[in-house]
Amino acid sequence: MTAQNHALTGAFIGLTVNEPWLAVPLAFLSHFACDAIPHHDPPGGEKRVTTKRFIFEYLVGGAALCLLLVIILAYTKPHNWLLACICAFIATSPDLFWIPRFIKWVRSGKDHMPKGWFFWFHDWIQWKTGPQFWWVEAIWFIVFGTLVAARL
Repeated sequence: MTAQNHALTGAFIGLTVNEPWLAVPLAFLSHFACDAIPHHDPPGGEKRVTTKRFIFEYLVGGAALCLLLVIILAYTKPHNWLLACICAFIATSPDLFWIPRFIKWVRSGKDHMPKGWFFWFHDWIQWKTGPQFWWVEAIWFIVFGTLVAARL
């Protein structure tokens, strides 16, 4: 899933689950549940992550949409808005674990990024991805965007 869909899922969890000790782990686990659903992934495999287009569209664009979600939550201040912001971040956070490994890989010049058990699992759970699943991302965004908006 894209970062904004992970964030919307986490925000919805934070807005609906009143117990932080339950909402935060659920938000973290939601990341892997969402990644197990067939979803959009740009073509090109590992090579794509070094392109300017990928960095701009997926990293900068996704981060901007996540930030916009947090700004909207902070401005409207619905019940549990702070928990929703935290859960949005937590739901997106497993993808952040890739950043140090990605930087090391780019600097190494190797063809394939080495993976430990966590990264292998994170890759394995995403069993069906590709550009043809853009519609899954769009539907997820509309549904969870509507659910979050209904709580504002």
